Amino acid sequence: MSSIRQVFPIVLSIQITVAVGVTGWISFNSSERAVQKLTRQLCDNLTYRVEQQINSYLQDSVQINQAVTTSLRNGTVNPNDINQVQRDIFNKYRELNTQNILFYGNEQGAMVGIERQADSSSKFLLRIRDESTAPNRPTYELNSNGDRGKLVMNEIYDHRTRPWYIAAKQSGRDIWSAIFVSTTDGELTTTKASPIYSSDGALQGVVGVNISMKQIKQFMQETRPSDKWNVFLVEENGELVASTSDTPIFDKEGNKINRFELSKSKDPKLQKAGLSIKEQFGGFQNLQNSQIIEFDSNGEKYIVTTHKLAKDLQLDWSVGIIVPKSIFMQEIDDNNRLTLIIIVIMLGVNILIGLAIASWLLRPIKHLINAAKEIEEESFDPEGLTMISARKDELGQMARIFQEMGSTITERQQGMKSQLRKLREEKDEAKKAAIASQIGQSNSLQLILNRARSIRNK
Repeated sequence: MSSIRQVFPIVLSIQITVAVGVTGWISFNSSERAVQKLTRQLCDNLTYRVEQQINSYLQDSVQINQAVTTSLRNGTVNPNDINQVQRDIFNKYRELNTQNILFYGNEQGAMVGIERQADSSSKFLLRIRDESTAPNRPTYELNSNGDRGKLVMNEIYDHRTRPWYIAAKQSGRDIWSAIFVSTTDGELTTTKASPIYSSDGALQGVVGVNISMKQIKQFMQETRPSDKWNVFLVEENGELVASTSDTPIFDKEGNKINRFELSKSKDPKLQKAGLSIKEQFGGFQNLQNSQIIEFDSNGEKYIVTTHKLAKDLQLDWSVGIIVPKSIFMQEIDDNNRLTLIIIVIMLGVNILIGLAIASWLLRPIKHLINAAKEIEEESFDPEGLTMISARKDELGQMARIFQEMGSTITERQQGMKSQLRKLREEKDEAKKAAIASQIGQSNSLQLILNRARSIRNK
């Protein structure tokens, strides 16, 4: 049987461990739910800001495209007069302060496009193609008044073969073109294209404004809190539109462009996020407006949230955010480590306290055990329990009972010893008397025998 000295600290430690463990478990679960809620709020907030930037950027481009389209459709500007179209595009471009190239190309092959020079608000570039330059499209500098300056470059170009022109011509309405690689900067681009028709329904040309994914990537990088946050933009089919990752989102094989799906990205985190979305939802086409899931990559947990862009833009794009869960779990992990340290310290302290309490409780019990042995050995001294019997608790009561019981047993033992001694003395005396009697009888018989012998001898 185990000793109370061993059992008591163990029982006390188990109770403390269970109590602290249950409290820690409840605290951890509460913290986990709080982190999930905070994560969703922060990611939703970041997604909202990124979405606002993208929406504003797209809407500004759509607005200037519509302004030029309206002028050409209502006859304010003659679609066949490329110089007049150039002045109108320049004025609207400067007025609305856009960053993207705004252009118009007609069925005869004439084309004019204006864009702002990089890192400049007062200098522009004019890309123009007409009968005198075809099949080339020279690019000139323009000053703030729209006056043509030096020739920057001269390239072969025919807008009628470009995907945005073909798509607008085939659809007969305003469209977003499929994403392509721009010939001007080599970046992924989409075009908001609007066909222009004559009064008899013949196609005259197409107005377009290019939307650079490079600019969207810049918005993402500027908006995210740190480089630990990875923001991406994907189409409904899962193909990447833009990403803050440094890995490429497309490659070229000659003239062929291969865009990467999120699940096939060269960035491990993007790839794992895409695969997780495919596994859980079957792809971006099945996502609701907003989703949040977790996945593992290289032994670390990540959180990915997705949100679809506003429907009024007529783009099936989704913004996604990937963030390490450790960013949110750092404080909880610190608290868990602190809780574990506290549990270990408390266990040690409780074991020491348990041992001290057990010793304090067992000391008088040990005296009582010794008193019981003394009673058994007939050496009991009631004075040995005087200090314990002075206590007011149960141990004191037990000590007083032991004193009374021990004294009674001692007195009885002494009485019995006295009686036993007397019995032994009486037995000894009786034995002596019996021996003396036997000796006397033996002597008498010997005398008789001796007398008989003497008579026979006569």
